[in-house]
Amino acid sequence: MNVGVASSYQFRGINQNADDTGQVFGGVDLSAGSFYVGTWLSNVDFGGKANLEVDLYAGYKPQVGPVTLDIGVLAYTYPQQSDLLIYEGKFAGTVATESGISLTGSIFYSPEAGKNGPSYWYYEAAVSAPIPGAKVGPFSLSANASVGSQDYESGATPVDYTNWKVGLTAATENGWAVDVFYTDTDVDNDKLYEGKGVVQLKRTF
Repeated sequence: MNVGVASSYQFRGINQNADDTGQVFGGVDLSAGSFYVGTWLSNVDFGGKANLEVDLYAGYKPQVGPVTLDIGVLAYTYPQQSDLLIYEGKFAGTVATESGISLTGSIFYSPEAGKNGPSYWYYEAAVSAPIPGAKVGPFSLSANASVGSQDYESGATPVDYTNWKVGLTAATENGWAVDVFYTDTDVDNDKLYEGKGVVQLKRTF
């Protein structure tokens, strides 16, 4: 279980809250061996009826040599505006070193972005690494970064774009974490895609 608050809700470089009034979120995960299911909720504001996002997901995480695979499905649902519903398939692999450095590559595919929307692929590479000896009180520090690319089908109205994120995480052994990061895209003259710094506080139980 996890709960948290953030100064802004940024997903793949796009602002999910048009009024930028901040984010409150929480989720629950259950696992049995290598299988998992979960749900996650957050406030949103796209300028329409939707003000709540409810994500549902399930998957399988087998270990293949040094790689932890993640094969799953996700549904992004919006109870007040069902035409925004998106399903995705996911295939990811993570390699973690003894020093704590983690490298992850992910591929997502959706056959329809919202009602009658285009299909798309999303690709992402991410890295996180502890900062040796860096500690603030009970918080250990780590650095993280990611880059992603959204690729809609040819002729689609949404724009293909690239996004990136760099940040620091301060975490305690009992589940508290503070994330500070900056994210941006290569899309110009669009407020939803503009760069933004975010502060997030999260507790995992």
